[in-house]
Amino acid sequence: MTSTGTDLSIEEYFDRLHALVRALPAEHVPLSQGHVLAEPLVARLPLPAQDNSAMDGFLIPQPSSPDSLTVPFTLPIVGDVPAGASAQAPQPGTALRIMTGGAVPAGFDGLVIPVEDTDIPPGPGPLPETVTVHRLPERNHIRRRGSHIEAGHQLAGAATLVDASLIAAAISAGVSTAVVHRIPRVSIIATGEELRNGQLPDSNGPMLEALMSATGPVDITRTVCGDSPVELRRRFDKAAAESDLIVTTGGVSAGAFDVVRAVIEDTVERGSYWFGHVNQRPGAPQGHALWNGVPVVCLPGNPVAAFVSVHLYLTPLLRSLRGLPRPTGVLDRPHLTAVARADFPHPHRPLIQPCSIALEGSITASPPPGPRMRSHHVAALPGTQGFALLTSSVTAGEQLTVYPY
Repeated sequence: MTSTGTDLSIEEYFDRLHALVRALPAEHVPLSQGHVLAEPLVARLPLPAQDNSAMDGFLIPQPSSPDSLTVPFTLPIVGDVPAGASAQAPQPGTALRIMTGGAVPAGFDGLVIPVEDTDIPPGPGPLPETVTVHRLPERNHIRRRGSHIEAGHQLAGAATLVDASLIAAAISAGVSTAVVHRIPRVSIIATGEELRNGQLPDSNGPMLEALMSATGPVDITRTVCGDSPVELRRRFDKAAAESDLIVTTGGVSAGAFDVVRAVIEDTVERGSYWFGHVNQRPGAPQGHALWNGVPVVCLPGNPVAAFVSVHLYLTPLLRSLRGLPRPTGVLDRPHLTAVARADFPHPHRPLIQPCSIALEGSITASPPPGPRMRSHHVAALPGTQGFALLTSSVTAGEQLTVYPY
């Protein structure tokens, strides 16, 4: 890893950043949204957990032959089996009213006649004395224990995101905890004396926090630092002791007051950092380092440049930290093929162009209205839903690939 350089490609820089991180250590915690499994999740209980009714209706013993019962026929009702009640077995010649989910004795050879196939009106009501059956079902409408999954069945493998569907399946199968990767701890340091003294508001810090929080659970600490090298070293030391990733904005070019680059080059062992230009617009000035073993990603200070750099580099980096499958490249992400509704700017270098995406019959995309977006045009970002990575001209009516945020 060289200390300085120019004109890395986007892919080269992406690979450099991913070489700095690995999935975070595992811990055993209650199952919750946004964690990523470090070990497979295995069912402890079968699904269903017991034989039960798949319908609201009436449970009767299985007829001895298809012709032994001729419809219509009438049976006395000898009891109720709501969901949650103990299983009961009707004697031959009788019926039980049973609700969906109501327990059926294990292995009971019977069938549930849907209420719609009887003379009993659907819905709440007192227990009838008799039921007249107008039609026999083609199947027994009994869900057998373990017919969906057996105990010991793998619900999900390692590197799976815990989401609402997995939580529902796991809890149903008796699983309430899991071995997952720890939630990332990220320190954001927005630099610049103009931010510290209030000459300019810090929009980058809150923007980065919002973008990274949108990727899933993350523990973020955010601070603003001026141009004091001593103060920035202190902030780096504190962040490295408390974080898995440090993200800075500003101070990465070659100016006299570009404090991030100066402090890292003066402090970090040569070979553990890089600053230079990536072949992209906006956001060409970039940098990365290891500070006391913790990865540092140094973003440019202009807000649009920082915004697109988060989507291009940091969002996939957080996925890898969380323990999700590592991307194979910068464009290994969800994408759509869209039709340009307007001409896109001509890219003199690879251009990361925020754009609006419309899903109205066909998929269309267009750049923000007005003049070509520059790296400080933060007010052009609202209303965009994704970006296009352009290496050649795209005019209205042509197809292009867009990557939703």
